[in-house]
Amino acid sequence: MNNNASRVLIIDDLSVNRMILSSLLASRGVVSEQADSGFKCLEMVKARDYDLILLDHRMPDMDGVDTLVQLKGIFREKGRSIPVICHTTEEGRKNINLYKAAGFSDVLIKPVDPEQLSELIMTYLPDTSDTPETKTALAEDKRSKEPLADDELKDELDKLPLWLKIVPHIDLDAGIGCCGSAEDYIDALYIFRSSIDEKSDEIALYSRNKDWTLYRLAVHSLKSMSRLIGARNLSEIAADIEQKIDNKDYNAAEERTDELLTEYRRFIKPLDPLMEDDDIKHIMDDAAEHAKEAHAGTVSVDHSRSVLYINSAQGIAAKGIEKILSEKGFSVIPVPDSPDAIINHRFDADIVVYYPKVEEDSHISITMNLLGELCQDDSKLLCLTGDVSDIDEAMNSKGAGRVSHTYPRPVEPSVFLDDMEYYSELLRDYHRMKTIFLVDDDPDYRSVIARWLTPHYSVSAFSSAHEMISGLAAVTPDLVLLDYEMPEMDGHELMGHLRNDPETQMIPIIFLTGKNDRDHVFSILHYKPDGYLLKSLSKESLIDSVDRFFSESLFERSLDHVVEDPE
Repeated sequence: MNNNASRVLIIDDLSVNRMILSSLLASRGVVSEQADSGFKCLEMVKARDYDLILLDHRMPDMDGVDTLVQLKGIFREKGRSIPVICHTTEEGRKNINLYKAAGFSDVLIKPVDPEQLSELIMTYLPDTSDTPETKTALAEDKRSKEPLADDELKDELDKLPLWLKIVPHIDLDAGIGCCGSAEDYIDALYIFRSSIDEKSDEIALYSRNKDWTLYRLAVHSLKSMSRLIGARNLSEIAADIEQKIDNKDYNAAEERTDELLTEYRRFIKPLDPLMEDDDIKHIMDDAAEHAKEAHAGTVSVDHSRSVLYINSAQGIAAKGIEKILSEKGFSVIPVPDSPDAIINHRFDADIVVYYPKVEEDSHISITMNLLGELCQDDSKLLCLTGDVSDIDEAMNSKGAGRVSHTYPRPVEPSVFLDDMEYYSELLRDYHRMKTIFLVDDDPDYRSVIARWLTPHYSVSAFSSAHEMISGLAAVTPDLVLLDYEMPEMDGHELMGHLRNDPETQMIPIIFLTGKNDRDHVFSILHYKPDGYLLKSLSKESLIDSVDRFFSESLFERSLDHVVEDPE
């Protein structure tokens, strides 16, 4: 099943519920979008296609049932039926048959059980993506975010040295699945092995001293790292001990300490060759070379002042748009309203201006669908200009959800050009190398994530909240990836500190944590984080989530620009 070709729409008026569902879906490689009301849901479904909709039952203004009724009408107009799953609280369990009778495909009970969500994904998401030809053409150029296929996984496993394939207690398939490649997996294993002696001694010391706070933090970190490399039994023991400490059952936690340390130290000898194996060094050298190449690839040609002008009209007004852009110093690339021509020039400009024209042989809906996909996938900004009726026709098409602004005739040149300048500045800022502050007290996990992100971003890693606060004196980051559980000042407290300071309150914060229970999520909701990701995310899913955060921020900022009427 190709989950990554599927899109899920989450509708819930509580951002915490949307965050939890989005994170759980992302950890399973499924892309999702969100809406906070039934009205917004209807707008988004009209603008684009989804493969599955998760719809909250109880919402103000328009509840889930009323929203479903209107969704059914949209589905009939599109000639396509989309499964809609009702997600509701435990008290709604007794009404499951009523929900299904109302037209919902299924029911998901909150708080969400990850296994139940997985079953729904397997049941309702399509095995193949029935997309038009223009989508297929785009897909050929997209960077793949899909989990490794069986043959790809086998290729990566073949790169591993023979001795590693017989190391007990490690699920190599799971490890490579999380890390994405043999090179990255070896890197993570090397970090894991290098710290066994020091970390196991710390855990033993915390246990003897009955320092349950530091003991729990150490076990929690070990759980995350062992899951990453596929050490399932070790991660399960750590998870059980963590749960026992949360329940204040300290004696039961202490009773499993020896078992935990025995299982942990069992990896020392089998993984010793990591420190001296020439094959391993070769793989790690390859990983370093790939990272350099990826980093070099981030430096691209600046197309922020290039405009892809798609024009099916031939009048003076249409030519005038091209003229005023050129006179203002923009590089204008005129192309006909043809999918092939658009795709051939998709990488030549970051701003797209579409001049639709309703004619006998026009295909505005096809072009808009293509442009909506292209602008979302490639982080371009899309504007429409032309006659009001033609713009209305385009805005009733699927790709309308990615339009930043429309300019009906007669176009005011100063307003139009001012917007183009603003979009150009946004795009230059978007394409610069972003700075990410990574805050996590676990040096192993911190090191792995920093290595994953470094080819794409400038990463500064910090072991504590106080260390990160000191780092703000040197640079203001574009994003903070923040662990929840840390000693002295945890992630919740650090976020409160940043949000309450006028100089740092606008810094975006995404939690990257192993905690996904409602109590912890609600505790951070007050400060409105910009995202919530689980540490169980694979490398590709993590990078994709961060990429999409910056891409969506670009689009949202493009919608915020309002120019006052010169009159």
